[in-house]
Amino acid sequence: MEANAKPNYGKKVFFVSQNKRLQQMLRKRLLTMEYEVYFLEDYRIVKNLISESPDSILFILPEKQLKLAGWKNFIKSINSDMYFSSTAIGLLLKGFTENQIIEFTGGLKLEAGIITVNDDEEDSDEMFHEIVKTLDKLDAKGMRQYVRASCLGDEKSQVYWLEGDRMHKLNIMDISSVGLALLLPAKNYAQMAGIKEIPGAKITIKEKQESIPLDIYTIKQAGQNYVIVAMFQKTVTTKTLELIRDYVSDMLLADQYRKILNRPIDKIDYNTFVVESDDIFD
Repeated sequence: MEANAKPNYGKKVFFVSQNKRLQQMLRKRLLTMEYEVYFLEDYRIVKNLISESPDSILFILPEKQLKLAGWKNFIKSINSDMYFSSTAIGLLLKGFTENQIIEFTGGLKLEAGIITVNDDEEDSDEMFHEIVKTLDKLDAKGMRQYVRASCLGDEKSQVYWLEGDRMHKLNIMDISSVGLALLLPAKNYAQMAGIKEIPGAKITIKEKQESIPLDIYTIKQAGQNYVIVAMFQKTVTTKTLELIRDYVSDMLLADQYRKILNRPIDKIDYNTFVVESDDIFD
């Protein structure tokens, strides 16, 4: 790959913060912009998660759980671990003076920068734009336009529609905010072979049912069964798309947690932990 070429896949973006207001404000807007974002409240699972995707972006709001010295030691421990050398760390700092910022960030490698957090709505917009600028600079999206999640572990995620007095119901294999793939049993292929759209389709996710008119892009064989690849028609509502993005985010987070299910949490006392060498950038 050329040095300036964008990666095919996007990067995972983790936010470590117990600030609920900040989480709510960022989550909806970043999901709408199709970033793959995760919000974590416990620093003790962070290393387990980013070890699965070291080429990630990690924003930390150092408010609770650890003292400031502890947060600094935690960040230093990531900086000093070669396994996380491709992890870009950024800070969201609230209530810090300029001198405090200099003191806290000295000796830290912060490729995702330092962004000030305020409660004022206008300042919050400025903070959000700074975060987006940073994500774009670090190629958080790559060449990928839409975040997609597998639904194979959720048998309740389905698309259904009526044809006369007959109900069709198919399980969703994967989904994004522009389309989905449906598992079509081989015995039902003949009924669907020539279909071009399903205007009356409804989707069931997160225990909700919404209208989801579909255009059929293709039907292809997959083992002994088939897969219907469908795109959402333009009449799909913003509310439904928000529900789908929220569902995609939930499924991706659940998948991340499954990967680290049997791993012990980080038990290091970073309030007293000392990195062996401060010469981590030589």
